[in-house]
Amino acid sequence: MSDPVTTPIPAARRGLSVPDLLVALGVLIVGALLLIGTLKIPFGINAYVGPRVFPMIVSVGTLALGALLLVATLRGYRAEPAAEEDSDPDAQPDLRQPGIILGGFLLGSLILVPLGFVVGTAVMYFSVGFAFGERRVPLLAGVALIVALVTYVAFTRGLGLSLPAGILKGVL
Repeated sequence: MSDPVTTPIPAARRGLSVPDLLVALGVLIVGALLLIGTLKIPFGINAYVGPRVFPMIVSVGTLALGALLLVATLRGYRAEPAAEEDSDPDAQPDLRQPGIILGGFLLGSLILVPLGFVVGTAVMYFSVGFAFGERRVPLLAGVALIVALVTYVAFTRGLGLSLPAGILKGVL
């Protein structure tokens, strides 16, 4: 196997790859946002390992990965499909599935507080299942509601978190 640092780049593939640059910048932005959120977590008194430790590891790791991706992209390296992948790197991407997932997450986040965590999260789960090709809508809706309900109970009862009950207040 060849080393990507010492392997010369073919002349036709040199240059800045905008999609790779966008991925690198996106990873850097996510890492920065994670770090900002992590720094807002209050640190425990007399604790060597507090609630910030693991989020700090994840945020610093994400920033480091983004920096490595950015350096590689600026040096002209491009993400290439693996040999076993059956894909055409020059084909136009199909954005329907990511669009369905993004739309579900936006809708779910908008209704999360007024209708509650279970309903909002179920919409998000439903959108992911639908985007991945599940067309049995009643089954998908039922599974999404059950998974959202189990998640709600685990977070509220098991971890003691306060999540909005919304329209299910008094039932949950």
